Amino acid sequence: MKITLHSSDFEKVSAAVLMLPVFSDQRNFPSSLQFLNLKMVPAIEQILNYPGFEAKLNQRRVVFTTHPDLPSMVLVGAGKRGNWNLETARELWGGFITAANELKEKEIAIYLGSEFTAPGKVEVFFQEVVAAMFTANYRLREFYTDQSELPPPVELIHLLIPVAESTILSHLELGQHLGNSINLARRLAEYPSNKMNPLSFTQQVEEIGKQLDWELEILQEQDLKKKNLGALLAVGQGSNQPPNLTIAKYSHPAASKKVALVGKGVTFDTGGISIKPSKKMEEMKYDMSGAAVVLAALQMASLAKLPIEVTAVMPLVENMPSGKASRPGDIVHSYSGNTIEIIDTDAEGRLILADALSYVEQNYHPDYIVDLATLTGAVVSALGNHAAAILTRDPFLQKTLEQASQHSGEKIWPLPLWEEYQELMKSSLADIRNLSTKAGAGVITAAIFLQKFIRKTPWAHLDIAGTAYEMPEKTYRPSGATGFGVKLLWHWLNILLEEPKKR
Repeated sequence: MKITLHSSDFEKVSAAVLMLPVFSDQRNFPSSLQFLNLKMVPAIEQILNYPGFEAKLNQRRVVFTTHPDLPSMVLVGAGKRGNWNLETARELWGGFITAANELKEKEIAIYLGSEFTAPGKVEVFFQEVVAAMFTANYRLREFYTDQSELPPPVELIHLLIPVAESTILSHLELGQHLGNSINLARRLAEYPSNKMNPLSFTQQVEEIGKQLDWELEILQEQDLKKKNLGALLAVGQGSNQPPNLTIAKYSHPAASKKVALVGKGVTFDTGGISIKPSKKMEEMKYDMSGAAVVLAALQMASLAKLPIEVTAVMPLVENMPSGKASRPGDIVHSYSGNTIEIIDTDAEGRLILADALSYVEQNYHPDYIVDLATLTGAVVSALGNHAAAILTRDPFLQKTLEQASQHSGEKIWPLPLWEEYQELMKSSLADIRNLSTKAGAGVITAAIFLQKFIRKTPWAHLDIAGTAYEMPEKTYRPSGATGFGVKLLWHWLNILLEEPKKR
């Protein structure tokens, strides 16, 4: 999808339909569009105040004109002026695409008047609303043999902003990159597991890395054995698909800060020997959403040429039951040197993350580490499908990630890492067990386990099991994989760059 910016001469714009947002309590027709009023009967003022059009958020009314280049206009309700905020804006701009899809139009124009000022930072506003249009416009289509019943995606948007500042162009470009990066994460997560396994995921990383000039380190199964990443190997050993650890690094010449983003990459999770129930097991293709998100965030940082070093770490496995699979009661040696007693083979995500966290900390020496993982069902019990859990002992990381959450609209909620919980993860045979001795606090005890494998680097854990998919649908967030975390990480990286080197 392409966006062109127009700041004047709107009568020269040609599009099948013009989207005009309208506040329910502020229904003025813009003076720069008065040329259209001469082409409509009745007059636009009458149409705007028609009793059946309440201008509730995304309520629509189609109006036809006799103008040869703008033959129709859709009045799109924006709700009350006093309720205008960034989330409402995302819904509205996603709604423009929904309306275009319903009309089966590939080319549209959108008018943005001065009353629709950006709530908060201008750059954040345009990045967010443009990304909302891109995510609204995307769906995985390639497995339909007949696509004739699908609405055609929008291909071109004319954005009409009177007296637009030149800086808006850069904001629009970043918004397009952000939307495409979110859609990358969604596409990878949505792919069926017979098409998306550890090898094919790594091939995707290699393809993108070649285009963006990333440094790659890929540890195949034999490399994992030589380097003693025993926890990662233990999860993958039951599958015919070999596990690997894929690491991609973007480094700007002016980088002064180094960040590692670690994402859980279980391309399909049966639970292993501790096998899951069959109901909804097909959703376990989403268990690599963390890896997809950190890859997409790395792509976004690269496209934006952020002056930072970002390393994306993606432990990739398939968790399958077989005669080769790990068993409950097995003890494995991790890369950190700690031994782990496997109590439940379905608590596999923390095992692969343990080795990934240790490896990146000891070999890449980042200033900060953030991991994202569809780690526990307990987070869904705690927070539902509206927010991810954040667990960290670092106040700076918590503060800056919460600031990023406010920009992105991707909600996070803090949970504690108190020492009392460590008792629940003690093993009588090894240094730590992979499942708590008691029920309850599952999100916390999973993070307590991960913490064991971090030596000293400031670290935060995000449990995205409730938000990687099955979030409530919105105009900009269709059903299926959400790409939750891409925007959060993008805004966090920008906030990080605003902070002094030492804190």
